[in-house]
Amino acid sequence: MTPQTEFLDLICDTAERNCDLGAEISLKELPAEGGIYAELGEGIGDSPYYDKSAVRTMPVLFLCRDADQRRGMDRLCRICNYMQGLRQYPQGRTVSWLDARVAKEPNKIGRDEDGVYHFSCILNCQIYF
Repeated sequence: MTPQTEFLDLICDTAERNCDLGAEISLKELPAEGGIYAELGEGIGDSPYYDKSAVRTMPVLFLCRDADQRRGMDRLCRICNYMQGLRQYPQGRTVSWLDARVAKEPNKIGRDEDGVYHFSCILNCQIYF
């Protein structure tokens, strides 16, 4: 497993265990029946070291689809508030999670014809490997 995929699993597991989301986070696609989806964005190497390890900023996009506007927004707010408020982050086997900051606050990005709302947010996470 690469550090990036281990980190994505780590952040999703952390959110599912601690944020009372009422749903698992999908890594495949945003469920049509409603739910939460996460994916890694394009990362940036911030501080390379002589041994080729580096601190990297990895954006994590969370999408939510929910028929209840308040619940959909609340799910992403819980994730952002929890992750940004952590003082010590869970560690992986191949990656160290250093920080998380909200780059894009949770917001409504659309609505389907059947009345289901879409929401998104982005967390910029610093990881080291």
